[in-house]
Amino acid sequence: MIRGTVYYTNHYVNNTVTQYFAKATGLKLENISNYDFKTDNTFITYGILRGSGKILTKSQNYIYIDHGFINSSDRRFNNNKMTEIYNLTGYFRVIKNDLYFNKSFNNLDKSRLNKLNVDIKDLNKKGEKIIVSEPSEHTLKFLNLNNWVEKTVEEIEKYSDREIIVHNKFSQTPLSSILPDAFAFVSCQSNAAYKALLEGIPTYFTHESLKKFGQINQIEKRILNHELLYLAANSQWKLSEFFSSEFKDFINKIY
Repeated sequence: MIRGTVYYTNHYVNNTVTQYFAKATGLKLENISNYDFKTDNTFITYGILRGSGKILTKSQNYIYIDHGFINSSDRRFNNNKMTEIYNLTGYFRVIKNDLYFNKSFNNLDKSRLNKLNVDIKDLNKKGEKIIVSEPSEHTLKFLNLNNWVEKTVEEIEKYSDREIIVHNKFSQTPLSSILPDAFAFVSCQSNAAYKALLEGIPTYFTHESLKKFGQINQIEKRILNHELLYLAANSQWKLSEFFSSEFKDFINKIY
């Protein structure tokens, strides 16, 4: 049986997602201001802002919820560096003791990915440029990624002399416009990496949780690691699915 408390903040997305999770699992829902490190078993919340991040970095046991890897809810990234979320009908990732990957849940079953009805393309043979996906300001601060872009570009240049394009979610040029020219995609932990992988572009990571799915020193070998897609699809759920027996089985397994 899963134990813990679900904590909500004053942001409407966090508020909605945590309410769904608490009701589906039968767990207590509390305001994040009431969190007590001494008494709580497992900290459960959505996102890293409004106090959540500080608790996550100190917690030994937690369940973290955020936008899904594939087919997440519709969002728009504005020039003022604000993100607009149109709906919450997409998928949300649910991760135990990590933000990006369920380390002890190696479910490679393809059925959930197949249900997403996404097109998985073969290796993009036309691409010549390496895209470096810069993390958001919040992620850079939360993970203490000082000079991440500079360090990552420097690391890539040890193994490749190809043109490097730095891109982030607020870039004027949309990612979809530059992916056709991509030889490889490098990020810390970006969800955009899954989009690149679906487009037949090998992906490489700097975050410790994801490095094994693509290390920069292998960048010229161009390996498409579709295992990451299967694992991702099996760790993401719609809010309506929180009430399913399949989700309850998943929660018990990762817990």
